[in-house]
Amino acid sequence: MGSRTPAIAAVTVAVLVAGGALAVAGGSDRSRTTRLTLQIETQKLTVVDTGPTGSSPGDLVLEQDNLTRDGRLVGTAQATCTAHAGSLVSGSAQCSATFYLRQGRLQTQGDARSVNGAISGAGAVTGGTGRYLGVRGSYEFETTEGTTRLIRFRLIR
Repeated sequence: MGSRTPAIAAVTVAVLVAGGALAVAGGSDRSRTTRLTLQIETQKLTVVDTGPTGSSPGDLVLEQDNLTRDGRLVGTAQATCTAHAGSLVSGSAQCSATFYLRQGRLQTQGDARSVNGAISGAGAVTGGTGRYLGVRGSYEFETTEGTTRLIRFRLIR
């Protein structure tokens, strides 16, 4: 019985070490969430009237923005939205956008809703480049005043 104790102890240690190694390896695959909040300040808005004169489904909105954080310029953005219902003042659209930040780009896809001119929406972060390579996540935004909006990203790596 005494000679079996070291063998059992050795097997127990081997199992614990292997289990610990798996736990450490499993921990390296854990997702890391980063939150990023920016202000969007519209610089140029172009409406492409594709159907009957006036707002109608299928019309396009092309937008160029400055991105700021704590009052400092941190990048730019370009968005293209396709109207699905209503008008620019009160309606809904699907949008794709690229956010050009100093350390890379973020790509997004989502919806936008306008109610009496106040715009809000949410969607997915579908990818990125540079520092944001391999990122995924979500975003939501809302009008704060005039043509300025606040966007909150939840980035997952």
